[in-house]
Amino acid sequence: MSIVSMANTPKEEFSNTTGITETITCHSNVLEQMVKDVGKKTQPDEEATPRDPRVGAVTNIDLDVVNPKQHIGLFGAVTFGIGSMIGSGIFISPKASLALAGSQGMSLVIWSLCGLIAFMMGLVYAELGTIIPRSGGDFVYIRKGFGPVPAFLAVWVKPLFVQTSATAVLSLVFADYLLPLVYGACPPPNVLRKLIGALLIITIAISNIVSPKLGVFVQMISTVAKTLALIIIAITGIVFILKGRTENLTNAFDGSASEVTSYSLAIYSCAFAYGGYIRIGEIADEIINPQKNIPRALMISITLVTVIYVVVNTSYFVLLPKQEFLGSPAVAYDWALKCIPSVAIFVPISVMISVYGSNNGGCFGSARVMFAAARAEQYPEAISFLHAKDSTPIISLVLFHIICIIMLIPGDIQQLINFLSFMSSFVTLLSSLSLLRLKWLSRKEPKKTGFRTNIIFPIVTSLIAVFLIVAPFINSPRIEFLYSASFVFGGYLLYIPFVHFGWKLPGTDRITVFLQLLCNSCPTEKLA
Repeated sequence: MSIVSMANTPKEEFSNTTGITETITCHSNVLEQMVKDVGKKTQPDEEATPRDPRVGAVTNIDLDVVNPKQHIGLFGAVTFGIGSMIGSGIFISPKASLALAGSQGMSLVIWSLCGLIAFMMGLVYAELGTIIPRSGGDFVYIRKGFGPVPAFLAVWVKPLFVQTSATAVLSLVFADYLLPLVYGACPPPNVLRKLIGALLIITIAISNIVSPKLGVFVQMISTVAKTLALIIIAITGIVFILKGRTENLTNAFDGSASEVTSYSLAIYSCAFAYGGYIRIGEIADEIINPQKNIPRALMISITLVTVIYVVVNTSYFVLLPKQEFLGSPAVAYDWALKCIPSVAIFVPISVMISVYGSNNGGCFGSARVMFAAARAEQYPEAISFLHAKDSTPIISLVLFHIICIIMLIPGDIQQLINFLSFMSSFVTLLSSLSLLRLKWLSRKEPKKTGFRTNIIFPIVTSLIAVFLIVAPFINSPRIEFLYSASFVFGGYLLYIPFVHFGWKLPGTDRITVFLQLLCNSCPTEKLA
């Protein structure tokens, strides 16, 4: 009997006593038991007749595993970083940032500060990606630095809540820019808005499941398109400034906020627009020469995006007075109506392309985080399986997109942004502390070649993360932050029985085999 774990991969050859060959599919735990059973059956039987020479046939077992394929170069990694960062944030966060910061000048300071924070975090993640060039992002970094228990926080918070919330936000923004083209000034039904968001998520799921190369191609095209659109907005603003249109920037710091909570929330809004750079580390297994290309891609993408964001916001402020800016449902579209009305229709189209690309990058990376967690036995085993032909984590992709659709139910964009930014701060803190600990543990070892950053950067990013966690509770804590804290630590109620003690729900193995057959997937190498 030949037991095949699908793919151009594991083959377990068994010669049976009848000469009949059967092919079945099995996952790693079930396979182990089946090997034992078949081994027993192939031992000499006392009742066997001498006329059957095949009794006691030798059992040959050759076990292999499927691993991710490296197919993303430096340009592809940069487009994943830029494409994941430039989503809806630059189109919806400017309004929230201005409202919370209180003035145009302070809003630009916040955008610049968030760019600096992102750059420092990029340095931290660049070194972590060099030390641990494996897919999984924060999860594999925290696991290396502090072990599986704190690392569970990353895979409990990031893919299940943070990125699914972000995907829901982007999908709703896509609908908010699409529906006015159909309904005009009339408010569209909220159900239709959420339905369009769900359809967007489904199309992204299909493109990533069909082929990883198709997902990368979509990311490249959308990144180029939306970057060009933002560059046009930025250059136009510079032209108006050179022509003397600076009246909206006079007394730019008047009305600046005075509460710490307001600034922390403003940083949350802007940080949402910068958050995609971690996608580069999440897909490390699929990046060619990751030790060199991960640091390069991080530095290039964060620097370019920071410059674009600051100049684009300045361009917005040049043409839109403060009150008009705050009252605008779509800042970029209103900017275009004042600047170049004849091509204003291209702004919502650019926003939709931008949102689609950012969602594509987030979904592509987050499914790899869930895949990495399953390889480390912190998620169900089936999520660690790869498609037999394309080496895609098909089961994790399907599960992730289902959760994204569920996250559309709340529908309040700003609450979702606060929710996911607050939860991200916990994970950022643990990743920064992981690098500090790894530096300390290796302090006496010979210096290795590769990207290294000064120890001051992980210290500073750790302090910033602590501030962002504590600040919202100082003046007037909001309910979404209390929910976030409950979700963060509530995850350990599942970790203790199901991960630490290894409990399984009845029927888990049957479901695993069924999913493997359904998705044509096979096991992968476990993380040590």
